[in-house]
Amino acid sequence: MDERVEQNRAGWDLRAEAHSNGASLYDVDGFRAGGSSLRPFELEALGDVQGKRLLHLMCHFGLDTLSWARLGAEVTGLDFSGEAIAAARRLATEVGLPARFVQADVYDAADVLDEQYDIVIATYGVLVWLPDLDEWARVVARLLRPGGTLFVAEFHPQQGQVDDDLRVTSSYFRTAPRETQVTTSYTGQPIEPHTQTTWPWTISGLVNALITAGLQITRLNELPVDLRQRRPTMTQTPDHLWRLPGDPIPLLLTCQAQNP
Repeated sequence: MDERVEQNRAGWDLRAEAHSNGASLYDVDGFRAGGSSLRPFELEALGDVQGKRLLHLMCHFGLDTLSWARLGAEVTGLDFSGEAIAAARRLATEVGLPARFVQADVYDAADVLDEQYDIVIATYGVLVWLPDLDEWARVVARLLRPGGTLFVAEFHPQQGQVDDDLRVTSSYFRTAPRETQVTTSYTGQPIEPHTQTTWPWTISGLVNALITAGLQITRLNELPVDLRQRRPTMTQTPDHLWRLPGDPIPLLLTCQAQNP
């Protein structure tokens, strides 16, 4: 298990360098000019974050983390990639936003940070990197202060079941991890070839993990939009999101939970 996680960490070092240095998907230049990487449904879900202590787990190079800081949150970002954390710190310094960025495995977060937060977020392509969803939920519960909120925004697991013609190609209920040989990032940029391992998850698995950890689910939404164009038939919305004609399957989900 540790070897696979270490391989994944090395892969994310490669992605962090590529993404923070010009990936068009992230529009870092737009952020430097005063923009935000946050989507309308994220802002609606969390509301006014001014003065709130916010922890972003698996934060990559900190673009979303710093977007929350730009709205007045007191932010901490955590990621296992040293390259990502270094890039996040550089970006924070460059734009003059106060932020704390910590390199650590997400399973060690509660011990490394040794504090609690008003908001914990985990967003976009993070759950597939978790070998143990139940343990992750227990860590989140330790990190949230009483009354604190967890916000998860994630690519819907059904997306991984279908091909471009929306034909089902794999079981929703598969349990085995998947090894993949990678030569390019999801941004289209070439990166050094390596092997990555991802773990399957289901919506019920996420919900039950949070409930078992003692958190109360307050909202679960499935959305017909995605952050990028994955299939040729997708078209862009005015909010710069992407959707399929007729909205045949969910593409994203959001989940909120509270520490009672």
